[in-house]
Amino acid sequence: MRDLRPVPIRLIGRVARRALACGSDWRVLAVFRRSVYCESGAGALVCLGPPSLGAGPLNALADLPERLDWEGSGLRPGAPALCDGTTVRVDGRLWLSLAGAREWRPPPPSAWDPDRLAWGVATLADEARARRAPGLCGLIPALAGGRGADDLLSRAAWRPISALTTWVGAALADPGHEAAPPAEVARLLGLGPGLTPSGDDALGGAMVALHGLGRPDVARRLAEQVLPQARERTTVISVAHLAAAADGEGAAALHATLAALGGARRRALGPCLDALAALGHSSGWDALAGAAAVLGASVRARVARAAAAREAPTWS
Repeated sequence: MRDLRPVPIRLIGRVARRALACGSDWRVLAVFRRSVYCESGAGALVCLGPPSLGAGPLNALADLPERLDWEGSGLRPGAPALCDGTTVRVDGRLWLSLAGAREWRPPPPSAWDPDRLAWGVATLADEARARRAPGLCGLIPALAGGRGADDLLSRAAWRPISALTTWVGAALADPGHEAAPPAEVARLLGLGPGLTPSGDDALGGAMVALHGLGRPDVARRLAEQVLPQARERTTVISVAHLAAAADGEGAAALHATLAALGGARRRALGPCLDALAALGHSSGWDALAGAAAVLGASVRARVARAAAAREAPTWS
């Protein structure tokens, strides 16, 4: 990676662009096989990697070889990095250019058809049951009213994610609902192994889904409950992703999956789930479990509103 010319960054998330535009001394925070997290002196985070990493708010995707193995390269956490606002240099091993980088943002919320969304929730439960992915994937059938997984992680997550589902359902059903999420929801923070624990990813997926439903107000109330505690209960990488999710931004694969579910696009759903499964060990499915909790609550809230309207007395 000691080329005379910098490698161009082709696609960059909003959070990453804002952080790198300032220019400052950085350090390597975490090293994975195909990506590197860097942290600025001010605490901002950026994830550098090849296009196959997928777009996201913190990601800067450059023309790097797909087979490049950063873990095997000798790069270690704590190594110095430098950004001058136009280029990024990492430990003398990597030189990237921001010139011409296109900014990625998730698609704006769309009006999902309620009947199609109900189909999406049921179909997702079937897919989760068939795929048997790791993490919280096994909870998705239970969130749709079926039988879920019974592993230790799923059992630990079930009560807080159920509390989240109940609260979201109440908030979506009642325009005047102003109650904060129950304290039990925060038990998802830091739940599970890794630099982005499963419970954190589920909370992030829930907030992204709320934005997708056009309810940023509910996402904001959830963020106000969990973000202050996250700084004490989970990793700095998770905190950065949760902050982005609070603004409605998650991995591009998650946004694509939600669009396929909300639009009842069966052919698109399989490839979207494949892309989601490639995110970390189980991060994609964990985020989708949180999103499924919100989408299921939305479907049930609509059914409850329709039932209440039918039972309301009519006056003549």
